[in-house]
Amino acid sequence: MGDKRDMTVGMKVLRIALITVGAFLIADTLFVATRSSLNLGVIMPFVIGTPMLICGLFLRPIAKLFTQKLPVRILMIAMIAVYVLFTLLFTFTTSLILINSSVVQQEADVLVVLGAGIRGTAPTLTLKYRLDTAVEYLTENEDTVVIVSGGRGEDEVVTEASVMREYLISCGIKSDRIILEENSHSTEENFIYSYEIITERFGEDASIAFITTRFHVYRAECVAKKLGIAAQGIPSKGVWYLTLNNYLRECAALTQYFLTGTI
Repeated sequence: MGDKRDMTVGMKVLRIALITVGAFLIADTLFVATRSSLNLGVIMPFVIGTPMLICGLFLRPIAKLFTQKLPVRILMIAMIAVYVLFTLLFTFTTSLILINSSVVQQEADVLVVLGAGIRGTAPTLTLKYRLDTAVEYLTENEDTVVIVSGGRGEDEVVTEASVMREYLISCGIKSDRIILEENSHSTEENFIYSYEIITERFGEDASIAFITTRFHVYRAECVAKKLGIAAQGIPSKGVWYLTLNNYLRECAALTQYFLTGTI
């Protein structure tokens, strides 16, 4: 009797946990999708949460089939293994990101701000946070010049770089310290085109720092190293409600990098 009671309590706890976590992940996707463009990081919580919610809602019949049907048993064991493996992988990549984004900032000759999207002629909140970090850095390091890097997207009316320049000027940064790079459409191109400007104007020995959101620092540094560019990453804060989505997307991107060498 005691074993059955314990099992019943355990089933109830597991059911509540699966339903709660699954519903939260699905709700996260639905919430973020109304405030951000769809990408892998936005979709992943829904993909992860839906099987959990279904298992929670139908846990009792699934548990019965688990003991009676070998195919169901194999499927459930495989599913549990996938979730355990993903949890370990997510923990590893997130730890790697956090460790490598905690750096001591040193004065650089050139600061590169990586673009992050605009709305009309205003920076998105993510880009605003990067620019605010740049303002702090440039105020403390008066000899540093800044390259604002970002081209014009398909749904954008002006280049990201031009919006970034105007924002920095509005925050008191002198225009003669700001250089525009308006051709890039990816992190790799941010570095390629910015480095061309740096070597042409300041020489190959110029020290370089770049600013991006904390979750993106490690992968951006990997991109720079792959291109043979020595650059120190400086993290800016991210939008709170995108935290889970951003780190899930980075987990997928870094896993691809570790497996294939492409990033």
